Amino acid sequence: MIKKIITQYKKKSFLIAYSGGIDSTVLLHKMLKIREKNPQIKIRAIHINHNIHSSSKKWEKHCIQICQKYKIPLITKGINIPLEKNIEERLRIKRYNTIYNYLLYDEILLTGHHLNDQCETLILSLKRGSGPTGLSGISPDNFLGNKRIARPLLKKSKKEVEQWAYENNLKWIEDFSNFNINYDRNFIRHKLIPILEQRWPFFLKNCFRTAIICREETKLKNILLKEKIKDFINFDESLNIKNFKNIKKEISKELIRYWISLKNIKMPSYKTIECIYNEIICSKKDANPKIIIQKNEIRRYKKSLYFIKIQKTISNTFLFWHDTNKKLFLPKNSGYLIKNNKGFKIPAPKKNELINIRFQFEGKILILGREKRRKIKKIWQEYSIPPWLRNQIPLLFYNNRFISAIGVFAIREENFNKEKKIKKHWKISWMNSIQSNSKNFFSFY
Repeated sequence: MIKKIITQYKKKSFLIAYSGGIDSTVLLHKMLKIREKNPQIKIRAIHINHNIHSSSKKWEKHCIQICQKYKIPLITKGINIPLEKNIEERLRIKRYNTIYNYLLYDEILLTGHHLNDQCETLILSLKRGSGPTGLSGISPDNFLGNKRIARPLLKKSKKEVEQWAYENNLKWIEDFSNFNINYDRNFIRHKLIPILEQRWPFFLKNCFRTAIICREETKLKNILLKEKIKDFINFDESLNIKNFKNIKKEISKELIRYWISLKNIKMPSYKTIECIYNEIICSKKDANPKIIIQKNEIRRYKKSLYFIKIQKTISNTFLFWHDTNKKLFLPKNSGYLIKNNKGFKIPAPKKNELINIRFQFEGKILILGREKRRKIKKIWQEYSIPPWLRNQIPLLFYNNRFISAIGVFAIREENFNKEKKIKKHWKISWMNSIQSNSKNFFSFY
């Protein structure tokens, strides 16, 4: 499979994820054998020190010595995370994100995953109640962000990997924590798989086949959803759910799942998708439900679903703008205010009035162009501003006098004749990106 990868892709540069264990050691030496016959191949290695074992430094030193022996450039990088629950999962995420930062654009990342790893992953997915996507297991090759990752040993069993290591007198490190069956993967590896193999000798290969079938079905489903979702995505990347009650529940849920998959987060569970459908799609028209997903929330406004990053409220923030010739920076990356000739036209402050910015107001107001006072909530609704954005819009005050929601509306004086006499105005621009949820970085889950 390694030779197939080399011939399949034009790129001839490889970065090997080298832990020093038997799997990555076999992979490293197989690549060295191939390089002997193909000198144009470039090989680098990267070792991630998790710093959670007493022998971590010793293992790192072993990897350095092996790579020096075979003249392989090696990157060593230490990571640290709190020793809390789900440590295996959190280490995996941290490890891959770290590797990604060192992976060159023209390199392919190689890992030492084998057939037993695939089987363990499949059983873990069954334990979690995963669907076809989870049961797709480990892919032989796919993308890590916009870079390629391949697993050349995936069709080889652990026994075959061990046999090759012994036949070639390789040296590797043994992490004895891999025998601790308190970890789910180790329990499957040492307790379940031996029994299953003894009963059904072809169990591992059948797991591999099941993963391939699930992967192909998931790929086909995503191709169809990619076309279908175009009819439901709004210009602001929200999901139009206007007609969701008229289509089958299963299709609606898959569209929601696919829409969330575009947001660069770990996919939520089946139960969460079910909650989104039942509690948001099927809720009353005037309801304001929300579902929390990690550090984000799914909200409905009018006839669309919005994916919003949760932020600390700034509703109680109070800012003074003493020097209007300078920019006034707003909290929580909400942009800044600047006085210029292109901004929102409003009456200028009187002499000695304190210009201040707030982010919350309750009550009735009279805005320019209207004859009657209305609750500010109704004004926000009229301007189609969702509830989660209302407390991010800077509200301009002169002393305690409400003047304007900058960029949205201006307050009208109660006495219209008095308002007509106002001659001095100024213009304020609010430079912001609060409606942008896009991310320009890669994160592995």
